[in-house]
Amino acid sequence: MQGEVVARRVEVVRPSIRQEVECESWDYAEADTQHLTHGIHRYSGKFIPQIASRAIRILTEPGELVLDPYCGSGTTLVEAALLGRAALGIDLNPLAVLIARSKVTPVTARELEELNRCFANLIAAIADTEGGSLFEPSATDKRLVSEARRDPRRHDPWFRKWFQGDVLDDLLVIDHAIDQLKDPTLRTVARVAFSDILRRSSKAHSGYPNVMFDKSAPKKERPGKAFQRALENICRMIQTLSGAGVDWTKVSVREGNATSTGLEDDSVDAIVTHPPYVGSIPYAEYGLLSLKWLGVDPKGLDRALTGGRRQTADVVQRFRNDYGLMFQEAFRVLRPGRHLFVMVGNPVVKGSVVDLTHMTQALATEAGFGMVVATSRKGINRRANKMGEEALLFFQKAPRG
Repeated sequence: MQGEVVARRVEVVRPSIRQEVECESWDYAEADTQHLTHGIHRYSGKFIPQIASRAIRILTEPGELVLDPYCGSGTTLVEAALLGRAALGIDLNPLAVLIARSKVTPVTARELEELNRCFANLIAAIADTEGGSLFEPSATDKRLVSEARRDPRRHDPWFRKWFQGDVLDDLLVIDHAIDQLKDPTLRTVARVAFSDILRRSSKAHSGYPNVMFDKSAPKKERPGKAFQRALENICRMIQTLSGAGVDWTKVSVREGNATSTGLEDDSVDAIVTHPPYVGSIPYAEYGLLSLKWLGVDPKGLDRALTGGRRQTADVVQRFRNDYGLMFQEAFRVLRPGRHLFVMVGNPVVKGSVVDLTHMTQALATEAGFGMVVATSRKGINRRANKMGEEALLFFQKAPRG
């Protein structure tokens, strides 16, 4: 009976959707995945922009609203905006939200230049050259240094474990300077640059993707110059937003849960997403250093994330439960007759392959979606991707009547 219901739903789909999906080559092996702001900050499991863009083109028209309930670092949002669509991204990870906001929020060239200048002066003021600064610190610089010296994190065992003394002192000064920025958009830009340098400034082992403490970590360079380079690079990318001819005001990012979006029923024109890979990518663990500097408890976040607490025996079942709730929420907010696109791979969790493709199809069907068309791509042109093959799945919420 269930198969009959799905078959009827497929019949109401525009024939062009199936044709477009099946005619498209989804590998994009040589595609530039770093255009515009996509290169801002490292983030594991990124969506290939060209895939998100093609799915959005197939499923929507200009002016319509695209939702990504697992928006991560914001790939779907950037591509939706470039195509003239409105977009909303939701993610539980505050680091992801921070990065995504920086990717879709234009800043004037004058403001970016001023931001770079202010931090260049600060870095010069706290730079240590043969035991002393070459520059006379301003009253503001002196106050920031004084505040940083009184910061309790300077003596906190966790921060002292992960950062060498002079590195920690400089990071605290930069951190206080970021907090003093009046414009929240500029704070976001500077905070992303700050996050971008934390791992290389820390005692984390450089040979592993996850954050592992290196007892034999070499002496680290003071972080000022690295921060300045990161900030200049990020500002260059953000400056490209202003010349893209896009109305970025129609794009927003929200910290929240994919299982409870707060959106009205039947309010979204398409959902385009790349969900987490069960427990194979530990987002809270990978973002450990940045999250702590953001004042977020990584362990608490890990307990809340879909697929979190990856070492527990029930991780796959817990993932399935939350993932199923996401599909129910997606069905509720999607307009009748409209479509959901999901790209997944089959990860290895606790030594066993999880058939996430089958799980996705089953949960989507249970939530009320009908399968439209499925295709696949080789897991290429994605950093450290070990999935081998990824499934691209298109579903539809049946039209009314």
